[in-house]
Amino acid sequence: MKTVLVTGGIASGKSEVCRYLTSRGFEVYDSDSRTKALYDSVPGLKTRVEEAIGLPFKEIGVIFSDPAKRGKLEAVVYPEVLKDFLAWKDGCTGSVVFFESAVALDKPQFDGQWDAVWLVTAPLEARLARNPKAAGRLQAQKEADASIADAVIENDSSLEELHKKVDKLINDMKTDLTKILSVSGKHGLYKFLALSRSNAAIAEALSDGHRTVFDPHSRITTLSDIAIYTDEGEFKLKEVFLSIQKALADKEAPTSKSPEAEIKALFDKAVPNYDPDRFYFSHMKKILDWYNELVKYASLDFVEEEENEENAES
Repeated sequence: MKTVLVTGGIASGKSEVCRYLTSRGFEVYDSDSRTKALYDSVPGLKTRVEEAIGLPFKEIGVIFSDPAKRGKLEAVVYPEVLKDFLAWKDGCTGSVVFFESAVALDKPQFDGQWDAVWLVTAPLEARLARNPKAAGRLQAQKEADASIADAVIENDSSLEELHKKVDKLINDMKTDLTKILSVSGKHGLYKFLALSRSNAAIAEALSDGHRTVFDPHSRITTLSDIAIYTDEGEFKLKEVFLSIQKALADKEAPTSKSPEAEIKALFDKAVPNYDPDRFYFSHMKKILDWYNELVKYASLDFVEEEENEENAES
């Protein structure tokens, strides 16, 4: 399961982005509301905060103008927020979850939690018009560096346009197996980028993004063209991946180096009608390598054939 941080300054529109994500069925962790709830649900947290900032809890608002007190509060509260988030995430069922926060990107307590960062921006005039309090908070919140964001959502137009930009990012997160390549003699999977003038394939490794040019004589296969043999005919690789995911029931998949009995038991459960005369143990190990690489570096949320057709037409 991947985690995307949705961040941005006050009144930038990140909350609207997250509301839209929720309406699309995605699970979103609202760090502001969850943090406020923790003050009442975590025994002794308010007392620890009071001791840290040296003031009654009702005066907590002083942190917006006092960086030293803000830092002391964060040192107490953010570990509890992280613990709460990880417990919440453990109960989620999708392939991706979102974490909404204006400041988490710059807080060391959350280092290593994000697989991607979406930064929501908006013109200063628009932010001040949306929230008059933004002027006071802007000094307390450090603006995120756009260069470290995986995607920048410019909220500079209508709500409809904002939603369209989010829709595009959602679609970009899906894995298009027509563009995922297996190259004979090469370890790992590659994402097709383009064809060169000499008809060579330009692709990047899923694992590290390293780009390689494969000449026209390279033996390249797209994962969308691969299927396994079953008693009822061919079973496309995409369906095999999804069947493995279902059979695992949120457990970690074995690797190609796992015991043979463990690997065969998984495929007996995921694809019980596979043809043993044409689908071998070596095929199982290769599919497991691909499965684990997609889980780690891409997604098991696949682009549907209809979407590919629409993209081709447009």
